[in-house]
Amino acid sequence: MYGLITYLRNKLFDCGVLKTKTHSLLTVSIGNLKVGGTGKTPFVEHLLGSLASEYNIAVVSRGYGRKSKGLKIVSPCGSAEEFGDEPLQMSKKFPDVLFVVCKDRNTAIDHIEQHYPAINLVLLDDAYQHRYVARDINILLSEYTRPFFSDRVMPFGLLREYPQGSKRADYIVITKCPNLTEQQRKDFAEHLNPLPNQKVFFSQIRYKEPQLAEDKNTTCDLKTHDVILISGIANPKPLVKYLKSQTRLLKTITFGDHHAFSNKDIKRITTIYENTKTENTILLTTEKDASRLLHFPLPLYVLPIETTTNQYPQNNQTITNQIKQDLCTIKSTKQQNTSNPKSMQHHKQE
Repeated sequence: MYGLITYLRNKLFDCGVLKTKTHSLLTVSIGNLKVGGTGKTPFVEHLLGSLASEYNIAVVSRGYGRKSKGLKIVSPCGSAEEFGDEPLQMSKKFPDVLFVVCKDRNTAIDHIEQHYPAINLVLLDDAYQHRYVARDINILLSEYTRPFFSDRVMPFGLLREYPQGSKRADYIVITKCPNLTEQQRKDFAEHLNPLPNQKVFFSQIRYKEPQLAEDKNTTCDLKTHDVILISGIANPKPLVKYLKSQTRLLKTITFGDHHAFSNKDIKRITTIYENTKTENTILLTTEKDASRLLHFPLPLYVLPIETTTNQYPQNNQTITNQIKQDLCTIKSTKQQNTSNPKSMQHHKQE
């Protein structure tokens, strides 16, 4: 039933019954077909780190898990309850980027156009199914260990829509890849079977040195410490595997994705820590979880991650270089369309 509803909804967009709104600002959408766990937030951060020097960027998202309503401008000093954990996490890392949370992305972009004239690029976070907004580049993420072409629609699998929804993508990024040989990349790309116009990228995550949550200048070496992990992310398996390869993982305290930590949870974590710790034990968590564990009563270390992405089959072409090239062409087309409003009707509809 879920798959049928999304299928019919997409058909209504495809035939123009449901309308897509085009904006003058350049827009890049990042999303997935799967519910959670594709590495979307570190990928958005990767784009911000690479594009912010050339563009004045705004990131628009729904702000999943927040308790507030309406449109909000994210403040790094705020809370996950007000803005959502992922926008808050990113705003702390990129204080010069404008982060806007709003259920209606068109309303958010209209607000940006009216009140922030310096902005010239919008990243739509988790908007692959939000087709009311036209986008200039549509990026689809898919996890290497569970690609969309091997998955099924909920409740039989983890997909939000049928795999053929991937045809709307301009770029397909395979995330959380292990070290792949050229033959493995080729075999995967053949299973992926992209359209001729679709660009394919393979992406890896690299874990960095743990940092103290209250003082990022204070770091520690995993190899000289035991670890108790606090995890509230969709798929902690790659993280757990990495930690086991680097250190002695004494305990993993697992919560659901976007979990709102209560006083009871914090008391439980504290008790487990006191009963399990050794002389050199640290409490470790993810960046996303840390945004929901503010004012934690014990020293808490955060494990930063970064993303690298290369195009297939060209190993030397990064996704950000490709985006810059495509945006340059798209910008020129948009400027021509601005001088001829009727031509805007033919702009790509997603």
